Amino acid sequence: MSLIGEPQETVVAQAWLDAMQDVLLVDSQDKIPELNEYQCGTYAMHSLAEAQAIAQSIITAGVGVNQNDDLALPAEMLVQLKV
Repeated sequence: MSLIGEPQETVVAQAWLDAMQDVLLVDSQDKIPELNEYQCGTYAMHSLAEAQAIAQSIITAGVGVNQNDDLALPAEMLVQLKV
């Protein structure tokens, strides 16, 4: 997830976890808005069971925060990759 502005990391992490909890509460794919051939080009590829398994694994693992500087490739590697 990318964010604009300066939101508090803990608020965003909690919102993400809350959204995953919401996924677990869905009891039928029929209750998912826009999950139809007219509003979602890949609607047939979606699986509620798979989405719930993914949501549970995110809840179990927790949500972390990455900092751009920590993810940046070293300058030497950028030169080697000709980036």
